[in-house]
Amino acid sequence: MGTIQAPTVSAKTIAEQLAEKINAKLNYVPIEKQEEDKQEGQNESFKRYEEELEINDFPQTARWKVTSKEALHRISEYSEAAITIRGTYFPPGKEPKEGERKIYLAIESANELAVQKAKAEITRLIKEELIRLQNSYQPTNKGRYKVL
Repeated sequence: MGTIQAPTVSAKTIAEQLAEKINAKLNYVPIEKQEEDKQEGQNESFKRYEEELEINDFPQTARWKVTSKEALHRISEYSEAAITIRGTYFPPGKEPKEGERKIYLAIESANELAVQKAKAEITRLIKEELIRLQNSYQPTNKGRYKVL
């Protein structure tokens, strides 16, 4: 009679099986599998819309109005777009150095309508503040004391 041989199992196979069990317990995904998943995911296209709105040259109160935490949160909720403040403030007449940018708002979203809604709301707030500033009385002498 013929004898049946058991399949040979190498130490490498046993080690790979043990590693898979441990990874499954820890919910760990090895780097090789992550790279495979990324390549599969790149086939599905994901569009991202971005727009930048420079606010550096507007008056300080108008900049504060649109960059306040509450205003940014309200606009993000309304438009479903992410808004980030980027850049550095440069006073009038001073130009940014190479590699630097004047302060601006970066508006990003997965759809174009959300970006347009956010931009429209930001410009509306800035215009409102500019009109308010234009109509309010602001004395030129802002000192606390008067010299007689």
